[in-house]
Amino acid sequence: MGRKREVLPPHRLGIDLGGTKMHAVVINAKGRVLATARRATKPEDGYRAVLKRLSTTIGEVAEAAKISLKELPAIGLGMPGPIDEERGMVHVAPNLGWREKRVAKDLGVLIKHTVVLGNDVNYGALGEATYGAAAGAPSAFAAFVGTGLGGGLIIKGHLLNGRHGFAGELGHIPAPFGKTKCSCGLIGCLETYASKTGITRLIAEAKAAGTPCYLDLDIHAKPKSSQIRQAWLDGCPATRKAIHESCRALSWGLASVAAIVDPAVFILGGGVMEALGKDLLKLIRDGMSEFSLLYSTQKPDLRLAELGDDAVAIGAAVASGNPDEVSYG
Repeated sequence: MGRKREVLPPHRLGIDLGGTKMHAVVINAKGRVLATARRATKPEDGYRAVLKRLSTTIGEVAEAAKISLKELPAIGLGMPGPIDEERGMVHVAPNLGWREKRVAKDLGVLIKHTVVLGNDVNYGALGEATYGAAAGAPSAFAAFVGTGLGGGLIIKGHLLNGRHGFAGELGHIPAPFGKTKCSCGLIGCLETYASKTGITRLIAEAKAAGTPCYLDLDIHAKPKSSQIRQAWLDGCPATRKAIHESCRALSWGLASVAAIVDPAVFILGGGVMEALGKDLLKLIRDGMSEFSLLYSTQKPDLRLAELGDDAVAIGAAVASGNPDEVSYG
């Protein structure tokens, strides 16, 4: 007998909740976005106020897609921070000021529907592996290079969350590239190099050491990814040096992932990759060949993320349609 074909719900709804905005989508069974809605998060107004805004946004996107919440198996919600997906709880979300909040239950009571909660990076990986850059691939690892460095692992369409919700946390592997203190409190995490924060620090350090720099910044500056891209395109020596170092560190991390799970595809996303991705792929491939026996003889399949701002919300929608797509391992 052949494998029974999975029947997907005709509509699924997912939300990406961040510190500045919430973004909701409704997708159909083929993953096409039918409607979107967004509004400011305003976490300073408090936990309950944010939940009410989520409820309103959910109602708006459902209305725009001309569906009723009763038609949906659940609502998917992706947000930053370590998540206990089995209990629907976020342990800590610094950008929102939340700690030990049962978000899935509290929002579910408000909207009178089931809510599936997950980490935003994991859901971004799930979205890209299902309907984006790695659609159809047997396995994929996604690295999102933004302010920090997050990762997610998808195997046969299933998101591997891990026993403690820590699977894929590439950014917090201690790496052999320095002893900078990470925002998590540990020393020398990969994120201190392979992230926009890391690149900014490396540019400032190169500038302080006398390398010519076209950017007006110091160690506390927070330039936009577009500014870093422009400095790269302008040939800024300090920026070029910093990005080469950052890409080498990221390559080491991806090679480490390959040594453990050997994914078919690597997805590269996040603000830094959106700004510079095409220019960085060769640097990353070269670095992976340096650190990996496997990739010293063949090229890794590196793909830039395709879903943009919709990735997390689409991944949340995917998870809402089939909670079994998350494995706790």
